[in-house]
Amino acid sequence: MKFLSYLILFSISIYSVEVKVKDISRISGIRENQISGFGIVTGLSGTGDTKNQVTTEAMKNYLNNQGLNTGKNLTHTRNIASVVVTAIIPSTARLGDKIDITVSSIGDARSLEGGVLIQTPLKAANGEIVAVASGVMSFGGKDNLNTKPNHNPNGISAYFGYANPQYQNTSSQLRTAPKTVGLVMAGAIVEKEIQSTFFAKDNKYRLILENQDFTTLTNLNKLITDEIKINTLVVSPTEIEFTIPEKGDVLSTISRIESLQIIPESKAKVVINERTGTIVMGANVTVDEVAISKQGISVVVSNKKGGDSKSEMITMLNEGTRVSDIVDALNKIGASTKDIIAVMEGLKKSGALHAELVIQ
Repeated sequence: MKFLSYLILFSISIYSVEVKVKDISRISGIRENQISGFGIVTGLSGTGDTKNQVTTEAMKNYLNNQGLNTGKNLTHTRNIASVVVTAIIPSTARLGDKIDITVSSIGDARSLEGGVLIQTPLKAANGEIVAVASGVMSFGGKDNLNTKPNHNPNGISAYFGYANPQYQNTSSQLRTAPKTVGLVMAGAIVEKEIQSTFFAKDNKYRLILENQDFTTLTNLNKLITDEIKINTLVVSPTEIEFTIPEKGDVLSTISRIESLQIIPESKAKVVINERTGTIVMGANVTVDEVAISKQGISVVVSNKKGGDSKSEMITMLNEGTRVSDIVDALNKIGASTKDIIAVMEGLKKSGALHAELVIQ
């Protein structure tokens, strides 16, 4: 029997669980910012850029700034490479703090392994220099580039890692990924603090939900009012504004709000990644009475009163079944990943699938 491969199926528990408010929201004014800059990596063992004029000119400019006149001596150098350096800096970062940076090749360098990033200024979107980066890069291990799936008895193979070692790929199926993107831990030093808008002059703060949901927003607004005893106001589909009394402790109040427990509501959703064959869904996704037939594969979701069928290749499921049951049924009768994705799309178009379908 042909089993479905490259499918990761995650089902959330049917029973909702309480989470802390800080796990589903954030306080306005506390955010991250992106910074980036152009840099040069040196010390490569003949794996640097070969046809990138920008690299040569950049290195010449760097040496000229150091008081050296190189002329055309760098024309055939292969131990340097042009890179883009990026980083995420929080608004809470202070002068002297260190942050991680990512270094990515922009030329034809074969590898950045063994290279050193020379001093590189990192700028914000407004052009101001926020941090300065340099350091030795580190790289990950090996990538799983196996194109032939290993099957397990349940018919499901994971694309990223395996729960059972016997289904893992062998070392012969692995090869080292090109090392043209590296990480420098604590490679940038903050030179300019980003102004934070956290502390409000009128003692009004905003709590912002990560995912828009009116039920969760309403319940959260009532919870804050009942438990913290402060004035609140819903100002948008994702924001709650709350006022802290003049003599109140701002940090203590916000800490209490973030520690509140709430059961968040979630919209039924099925996410499909056609490239990797991944299907991710919640347990609250259901399907109406429907019949599915594709290339000899048949599945019927019938009502509870019955309605027998004499088809030889048919799989029977009850009305109101979860999508995970349909996927499991299709998997057992040998459906491919492509077949399952086609079935999900058909269910949505027919109106039988009660969930948002997201195809990536």
